[in-house]
Amino acid sequence: MGYMIQEVININKCLESKNLNLWDFIKENEILSKFSKKNGEKCKMTDEKLRKSRRERFVKYREQRVAGAVRAIRLCENMANRNSYEYTDQEADVILRALSDAITSARNAFKKKEKKTKYF
Repeated sequence: MGYMIQEVININKCLESKNLNLWDFIKENEILSKFSKKNGEKCKMTDEKLRKSRRERFVKYREQRVAGAVRAIRLCENMANRNSYEYTDQEADVILRALSDAITSARNAFKKKEKKTKYF
């Protein structure tokens, strides 16, 4: 049994530094084998599965992050209440400029396309 584990460790060097019991070792090896590449071949996961998981991650994070950003902006709106807060017009401008810069940065990030550099 020990010889077989050593052979697997030789294939998956990631497992060498971990002190795992046999069960954890087998499970971790199964997970790593899904993502391992052999001799320049593509990963065992199909492109369709990879694309689907990337899409699912985007949808998941979109919901969480956009809701958090909107909530944070609304909290900043609350600071505009002069009955509760005291501030100068310059301080308000700094806040609005920071929010505007963040929106511009996000807009530019979504508009970015990979451009191939042409030297000639």
